[in-house]
Amino acid sequence: MAPLHIHVTLWTLLIISFVVSLILHRAGKAKGQKILHMVARLLYLLVLVSGLHMLAAWYHFQGAALIKGIAGVLVLVGMEMVLVRTEKRKRTGVAWAVLVIALILVFYYGYVVLG
Repeated sequence: MAPLHIHVTLWTLLIISFVVSLILHRAGKAKGQKILHMVARLLYLLVLVSGLHMLAAWYHFQGAALIKGIAGVLVLVGMEMVLVRTEKRKRTGVAWAVLVIALILVFYYGYVVLG
């Protein structure tokens, strides 16, 4: 499988685990939510490694690709902030803002700027 396909598969699984983890939390299923949160953390690492591989191999850490990579890391940070603050029953507005803005930047740079 090509690096891009691996990366897309990993972040798709990450988004699914993130959403299901939030759903399980709202349903009061703490054990299942905790398991999915741990799965999401593993997927953070795998997405990060696959993204760094593509950033190095295809773009040589230059220009718009580097900005996209930084925005990608912010997506991971935003997801983790949302999950942790939700578990602790704290406000998640800032975390959601970071996540949404970073996602918009990632998709913009990925599909418009880098093609």
